[in-house]
Amino acid sequence: MTATSSLPAVPQFLAERFAKSFGAFVEAVREAITTNVLDPALANTPAFLAWQTRALPLLEKENASIQNAMALFLVGETNTIVKLAAENRALGRKLDGFDLNFAGADCARKLNQLETAIAVAAYQLCAAAGIP
Repeated sequence: MTATSSLPAVPQFLAERFAKSFGAFVEAVREAITTNVLDPALANTPAFLAWQTRALPLLEKENASIQNAMALFLVGETNTIVKLAAENRALGRKLDGFDLNFAGADCARKLNQLETAIAVAAYQLCAAAGIP
């Protein structure tokens, strides 16, 4: 896909759903880390430290790109958010090696639901843009 390629019209609500889903996931990870950082039973585990030092910074950087792409979408540039959605349809694969149970089972369930919401929103956005 080039900058001059023409994508089918993408409904704004799909772009917003993708951006909001990703933002909610990042916020939930941040909250899980912040809430549990003083609990030595969790905070000193390799899984927790991996999320705190590697996964969260990567997710925050990706979220900043997605939120910027959403701003671009609102002024008519749709390619960037579609490209990022295509890259994040398989967010679970990007997070392989990062245990969702890093902050307990309840947190893992919530993160799994939010991760699924990202995948669904990304697939819907890509489908609307004509990307298989």
